[in-house]
Amino acid sequence: MNSSKLKAMQTIHLAFCLAIIAMAATSYLTVKDRLSIDTSLNQPEMFFPLFPIIGIVSLIAGQFLYKQQISNLQDLSAEDKINKYQVAFIIRTALFELPSLLNIVGFLVSGNIIFLIASLIFFIFLLAIRPKKQTIIDELNLSYPDTEKL
Repeated sequence: MNSSKLKAMQTIHLAFCLAIIAMAATSYLTVKDRLSIDTSLNQPEMFFPLFPIIGIVSLIAGQFLYKQQISNLQDLSAEDKINKYQVAFIIRTALFELPSLLNIVGFLVSGNIIFLIASLIFFIFLLAIRPKKQTIIDELNLSYPDTEKL
């Protein structure tokens, strides 16, 4: 079975995840001496309500664009479906990574752990969309000979 396309998508997903982990670890080590927890809306940094809200909008936009691109694939060949799926997957993954990275930047600037917690929550959403063969087969309605092209 040739699973190079699935492996490529999984590798891309892993790279997105490792980027978040590396940035979070580096940020934590940078600000560990000035950590705080502040949930008030009257913070000197304007990031607090803004970054989590941008994150939610990014998740919704990523899912919407993904569904929109996947819904237009019925009349294509299996190869074209898989290629277009890869594009949709990368766009969704990038939009799911954005809120996590944005909140890590908020944490780095402010030292407020709330941003790191928000980043972790968004990171969990990113982990949940890891590409799996059966999920791709179901979403693209692929049958047996075509499933081997993954």
